[in-house]
Formats: sequence, C-alpha cells, structure tokens
Amino acid sequence: DFERCKNMDLVLTEQIKIACVPVYFDELGYQFDYKKFDLLIISDIEFNHVRPVKQWLEKLEIKNYLVVLGGLEQYTLTGDFVYRPWWAFNLMWRNQDQYKEVDHKPFVFDMLLGARKPHRDWILAKSLATGIESKSICMYRDVFPAPEYIDDEIDVEIPYPFISSNIKSEYEAAENINFQVSDRVPWGIYEQTRYSVVPETQYQRTFFFSEKPTKVIFARRLFVVFSCHNYLKAIREELGFKTFGNIIDESYDQEENTVKRFEMAFEQMLKLADMDYATVQVKTKEIREYNYNRLYQLRKEKYQQMRNMVYNKLEEIKHANSVQ
Repeated sequence: DFERCKNMDLVLTEQIKIACVPVYFDELGYQFDYKKFDLLIISDIEFNHVRPVKQWLEKLEIKNYLVVLGGLEQYTLTGDFVYRPWWAFNLMWRNQDQYKEVDHKPFVFDMLLGARKPHRDWILAKSLATGIESKSICMYRDVFPAPEYIDDEIDVEIPYPFISSNIKSEYEAAENINFQVSDRVPWGIYEQTRYSVVPETQYQRTFFFSEKPTKVIFARRLFVVFSCHNYLKAIREELGFKTFGNIIDESYDQEENTVKRFEMAFEQMLKLADMDYATVQVKTKEIREYNYNRLYQLRKEKYQQMRNMVYNKLEEIKHANSVQ
C-alpha cells in the first residue's frame, strides 16, 4: 500500500512523512533532516542489540520509530521493536528451489566455513584430526572478508585458506567464487554430500539466524550447528522450526561451555557418518519438508507482523496530529 519515493521534497508534502533507514544511519554517512519526518522505520540486517539501539535513538531524539532487528540476545522484543531474520529472507528471494532426491552421495558432510573465525578454525582442525574431512567437502576460503577475532578458549593451528581435494568445479555454487556467493544455495555440493555443518555467524551470546542455516533448510537437509548456547532451542521456540533429536543427541545445544558444546556436536557428526543414509533420510523426511514449508510461513508471519505495526503506528500519529 506504500510507494517508494526518493524525492525528498515530494515526500515532505505528504500529511504523514515516513523514512525507511538503516540503523545507525548517521554513522553510515546518511545526512538528512530526519526530524522533519513523522515516522522512521529503522532496519537492522545484522545483530545489533536493543540497549545500544535505544541509546542511539535517545541521543538523536527520535520519538516515533519502528525498529526491526536481525538478532536476539536472550530476550523477547516488545513495543516498537520486532525481530526479522533478514539474511534468511534475502536468500529465499534470490534462489529457486532445485531440490531433488539423490540416493547415493559419495561424501558425508559439506563444511562451508565462510569467513575466518575461531569456531570455524576449530571445526577444520577437528575435521582434519579425525579424518572426517577426507570423507567430506570442506571449504575455508579467504574471499570472505571478516574482522580479525581472537578467542582465548580456542587456540588451534590450521592450513588456511583450505580447499577440499574432494571438490570439483561442477559442484561449485558459481564459476567465480567471491564474497557474493554467500546468498546462493550450493546445489551441486549438496547433491554430493549427505548432511550439513552449520558454522553460524555468531557462536557466543547472540542468536543470529543467518543465510547459513537457511540454505540447508531450504535444501531440506539434516544439519549439525556450531553456534551459541541454546541456538537449536531458539530456532524451535522463536522461529517454529523442528530439529533432529529423533536421529542424533542434540543435548550439545544446552551446554554453556563453548568448547565442550562443540566437542559434543562433533561427536554427533561422527555418529552420523556411521549411519545408513537411506534410513536417516526416511526418518527425517517429515521434519525436513516441514522446515522447508516453515520458512515461507515464517516470512509471511513476519511481514504481517511488521505491516500491522506500521499501520498501528500510523493510527497513533494520525490521532496525535488530528489527521483524517
């Protein structure tokens, strides 16, 4: 019901003036007189937290706003804040469903590790030490830029960058591998591997549902996650997905100690490697199909929630300004 308009003068002639802007827009170089607007719809695609965002709103003296955040940190958003997994929805828009059943797959896991981070170093080190890497497709390329991050709990040495000897060019997500392929589903790799490792963006306090789990859910795959404490609990309770406790022991998700949690998760990878793939597929088919459909249901629910919040806020503004 709204039209996007980049003509500032035209927008300012409207009875109710709305601007859609990124969080911390003033620090990103967006210079405009935001106080002329009746409502700021503020979008965060990453994992900023409520407290600093509220402090920023107070500093700029922004009164009428709606904020959509991309991450959660052990709280439920209320009032003029709402949660939306932007990277998940972006991946859904950019990819076509190409899923097909493949009875025989030569490799056990895909381990697409992305930008370099300590927990991904740990996954590669453990995979090399146990030999599971040789039975999998593992990628840890240097084309995905990320700030240097040191974790005192995780101290391992790995070959970096690392490209699996099992990869063939026809499996790749694109001919030119660069940072822009992160939102593409690697169908060729998935057709060669049975299960997925999800090395989520955040692995400490913040729950951040990115494109990484979205890819494997979109492709109807069983997965083991290396992320924060209670990550699986959050995707069940906050997002409505199902996980695979009927196949593996997912109690690793409840372990607060990071390294121990990863050790427990890796044990389940080794367990999966010894299972009969056809049997696992049969036992997980209902969950995998449910999760795929849940992606679209979740997107519909979130869009409706955000739409309702906009209209409710407009009614408040109309009432305050006596606008018909």
